Amino acid sequence: MSEHIGHRTFSIEVPYEVILPDKLEDGRRYPLITALHGMAQDPAQMRRDLNPLMKRDCVWLFPRGPYPLEVRGRHALRIGYAWYMFDGDQQRLRASMEASCRHLLAVIDTVWNQHPVDLGRSALVGFSQGGYLAGVLGARNPTRFKAVASIAGRFKHEFFAEVAAKAGPRVALAQFHGAKDAAVKAEAARDALEACRKLGFKQAEYFEDPDAAHEISAHMLDKLGAWLDRVL
Repeated sequence: MSEHIGHRTFSIEVPYEVILPDKLEDGRRYPLITALHGMAQDPAQMRRDLNPLMKRDCVWLFPRGPYPLEVRGRHALRIGYAWYMFDGDQQRLRASMEASCRHLLAVIDTVWNQHPVDLGRSALVGFSQGGYLAGVLGARNPTRFKAVASIAGRFKHEFFAEVAAKAGPRVALAQFHGAKDAAVKAEAARDALEACRKLGFKQAEYFEDPDAAHEISAHMLDKLGAWLDRVL
């Protein structure tokens, strides 16, 4: 008996949503904020969570994670989405993250070609799993992104240490976290941000909501909005 293992690419369409300012001024280009949802969520959830910030004169991009997965609730089954697959193996994790990063850069290029976006003022905001990926994408592409905010995730500094010397002076990092977060411990998020500082990230700030768990709280939104206004 002989065996043969083959491979074939299976492609699916991955949608994204672009939200423009109510009034566009001729000749003006606007900051781009790309928002990455959490694991098992979708762009609609992230858009609802960030809605209080969306009156700013920015272009908002809400992409959907490329990996569909079943989410079983008590009374219903739904499809959620993920940004990468993780089984504990760090090399497979890195490869999965890098594939999603390539996809997102292509999406952002498309948005830039179709809408009045100022890529010199481009930020990433990610929640939970989206926060992990936002950190890797932003730090590994310092000429493309000016700022990265992780909410209830952590900066996966292990995957961008080799580019920190170039990215550190250019990319502002901010971690927003709940003190009661049981999914990603606040201590782990603080330690990861401190590791980024040691790698050379000059602007690395930490904001903690003492009453929040694994969520995007109103207090975090207030701090995030002020931070975005400052760095963009």
